[in-house]
Amino acid sequence: MKKVLVMGVNGTFGRHVTKALMDKGFEVKLFMRDPQKLPQEFSALEVIQGDVLDISSIKRACLDIDVIVYGVNPANYDWDHKAIPYLDHVIAVAEENKIAIVFPGNVYVFNPKDGSVFDELATQNPPTDKGCIRKTMEEHLQAAATRGLKVVILRMGNFIAPDSKSSWLPHLIKANKKGYNLACPSSSRSVRVNWAYVPDAAQVVAQLISKLDDLPNFNVFHFEGFNVNTNDLASSIGKISGKEVTISAFPWWFFRLGSPFSKMFKGLVEMRYLWNQEISMKDTKLHTLLDDDFIHADLDTALVASRVIHCN
Repeated sequence: MKKVLVMGVNGTFGRHVTKALMDKGFEVKLFMRDPQKLPQEFSALEVIQGDVLDISSIKRACLDIDVIVYGVNPANYDWDHKAIPYLDHVIAVAEENKIAIVFPGNVYVFNPKDGSVFDELATQNPPTDKGCIRKTMEEHLQAAATRGLKVVILRMGNFIAPDSKSSWLPHLIKANKKGYNLACPSSSRSVRVNWAYVPDAAQVVAQLISKLDDLPNFNVFHFEGFNVNTNDLASSIGKISGKEVTISAFPWWFFRLGSPFSKMFKGLVEMRYLWNQEISMKDTKLHTLLDDDFIHADLDTALVASRVIHCN
């Protein structure tokens, strides 16, 4: 059984992957800048304190490790200055010690002008600065793979997960006196968007790590999840709750006003196009590899698990 180091356990992806790996019996260690912020549910795991800008601490954490799960996100949305150096430090240590890297990808690398459906071999032509950063990160991983590093990229859509700080759902769905209000961030209620139920994606990560020895050096997989629009979400919320669902416009004006003062707001506005132009990822490759082991929840189950709505 492979020994796995998870970076970013306090993030949605890192937290759920850690759970999935523990459930599968993997030996898991955690890399954290501040161990005082360790979630109580992982108190039995070994924690190595360090910073991704400090290569010596990464080396210390990677002793006797087979796989790194990279769930790092720069603080304060500072992707411009930190995202690529963070990853490059980890790649350098992974190459030196022959440690595989599992990296969470997303749709930022694709351009809706190139179509609406994208597979793993689709051209990367990002229309935004943040998308260009993500493309560069994937390119650095691919270059390392040509030098012998084993890499797995799992691309996902918007997150659905319990108590997730990085999910849109708590910002879109609000309870009211009659039932629920669903804010529509799209220009049309019919625009479809990929949503990933993270506990399922985390199980996929664990399965891919189990199969690492049989995979080539560079691997990209899509996790399609749910490809749904605002009307679909409203229908599911109404069915689950048995209550009225009102659809309203998302207050983009508020985020535009705050953009000059907040990197996070600026980033959200920059990526608004993803709500207005469809980018659909297909995961035929993943289904083919995992076959009958690929089991995932339906949309209703995922929404209930997200804890933003309540069953009837």
